[in-house]
Amino acid sequence: MKQDFWYLVSGRLFSNIGDSLYSVAAMWLIFELTGNSVFTGIAGFLTMLPSGLQFLIGPYIDRADLKKVLVVSQLIQFALIISIPLFYHYNFLNVYSLLVIMFSASCASAFAYPAQMSLLPRIVSKNSMTRANSLMALAYQGTDILFMAISGVLITITATHVVLFYNSFLFLVTSILFTMIRFKKMSNHEDPNPNEKIYTIIKNYYSELTEGFNYIKNSLIPQILLGSIIANFLIGAFIVSLPSYANDRGGVEFYGYYLAAFSAGSLVGSLLALLLKEVRIGRLTIVGFLFSGLVWLISGLINNPIISVILLGLASIIMGITNVIFMTLIQNSVEEGILGRVISLIVSLTVVATPLGNLVGGFVSEWFGSIYAFIGAGVGLIYVSLYWLFNPNLRRISTASESAHLVTRVKLKKNMNKKINRKNYLQHYCLALQVR
Repeated sequence: MKQDFWYLVSGRLFSNIGDSLYSVAAMWLIFELTGNSVFTGIAGFLTMLPSGLQFLIGPYIDRADLKKVLVVSQLIQFALIISIPLFYHYNFLNVYSLLVIMFSASCASAFAYPAQMSLLPRIVSKNSMTRANSLMALAYQGTDILFMAISGVLITITATHVVLFYNSFLFLVTSILFTMIRFKKMSNHEDPNPNEKIYTIIKNYYSELTEGFNYIKNSLIPQILLGSIIANFLIGAFIVSLPSYANDRGGVEFYGYYLAAFSAGSLVGSLLALLLKEVRIGRLTIVGFLFSGLVWLISGLINNPIISVILLGLASIIMGITNVIFMTLIQNSVEEGILGRVISLIVSLTVVATPLGNLVGGFVSEWFGSIYAFIGAGVGLIYVSLYWLFNPNLRRISTASESAHLVTRVKLKKNMNKKINRKNYLQHYCLALQVR
């Protein structure tokens, strides 16, 4: 791995330490200020909404100076997060100003992820991409495990605004690390023309945005994402109900523990992805999400909070596995010149239901109880398994290395069947039966 890659990973590491501490502290601060799950739902909606609109910045990411995007986004987050303890100190902080700050910080953060993922293929060879994605996931999930749990403990021994003050400087460190990255720009990269008319800029932007949609519309990506959209809606409802659920189970410490367990499971899955990269994706998704959904339901219903936390972590493993495998599949098969648009579009389509789930989850938790949002997420995981089981186009997907062509070149089953001879048709049919 090149030194530039380690600067990128280190920056992601510090950034996600900051995100881990901030996400727990800010959401708990909302709950402290209001004691109402409806406001945590609104906070979740506002913080996830920018991720759902990431497809709009795809054309910009493909044309922008990626290093500058990363540096500026971290500096903006530093300024916004340090403003929370400052507002608190001067008695300016209320739930509405906090919601505005959280939304603005999420807007800045929305630029960072597609920029990092688009930069990765430019500093890492294709043969090292799976390892690179696993290390990036390790930097993300590994920090979540430790610092989401630590944040819950820190809030019990010191004030929430103090945690946020020291946390803000992690984003300043991240911006410095990102300035050290060096990479060769694409030969067809075009710098913006200052004399270009605004109408032309908008027209070209719309054209590039449409190109991203057209690039994936005849692939299996929309079908893959459909199941995830419903699952993400229900998991979004679970996330915003968690402060209330954890408070009933034992307080802010358990809020940190549940979030840490969720991240721990995803981290284990990210590491297991290296061992499971040659396992059929269809079979892995069907079996993995069914098992996870059942374990998740038990976690929500069991009375022992410690066992409940452990089971939630176990149920989250499959998400880490599939995140790495599918991201590697896309990065290896999509052209670099359009990769930013495709990744940001996929991220947007995947998380578009999460803000709505946050909003609905807040009301459900307040009116009926947080347990219903918890159980709903388990049902969502089981749905993903059944959706893949009964969709022959998804069920037939083999390993990541053998199925890269499916992402951008294969249309659908009815078109595929016309292109294969009888012998190959029988092979595909047998494969479908095995995945069942």
